[in-house]
Amino acid sequence: MDDAVTARWWRRNAIALAAVAVLLPTTAVVVGGNEWWNANQADPVFPTTVGPDTTVEFGGATWGPARWGTVAADTASDAPAGARAVVIEVPVDPRGKILSCGSPMLRETGGENRRWINALADVDWSYDAQSSCPSDEAVPFTIEVPYLVPDDATGPFDLELALTDQLPGYLVLRLP
Repeated sequence: MDDAVTARWWRRNAIALAAVAVLLPTTAVVVGGNEWWNANQADPVFPTTVGPDTTVEFGGATWGPARWGTVAADTASDAPAGARAVVIEVPVDPRGKILSCGSPMLRETGGENRRWINALADVDWSYDAQSSCPSDEAVPFTIEVPYLVPDDATGPFDLELALTDQLPGYLVLRLP
């Protein structure tokens, strides 16, 4: 092919080549983003992090501040060797809205970066205490959740709360 034929071919196909150069990456981003969203929309992915001793508005309610609660002697006696029972408390004002949240997860953000789910089945715990959001009331309440934490856990610690209507966003409350 001579140079004149090549130059004419590029000019004739310039618009189509530009369209391919734009549409190919755009298609990849849209398809990939859609697949990612479908795979992660029900998972906590985007945190809203709040410092210790801080109150935050999240999901139409007021949360916090999160704090370490007092562990009853009978609850602490149920802790296995090498672990301690702790209680995390989070005051919540739903401001007239019924909230849907599960029991929060405790995370060690330093040290070994471990996570713990509640120890409701492992310690002698009062089932009158709210360990998640009540599904039938829209009045202020306090989430109180026991955890069994290894003695070597050094912290700092975060409490992670997911509200079903806020996913993939979730709330991270730093503990003092």
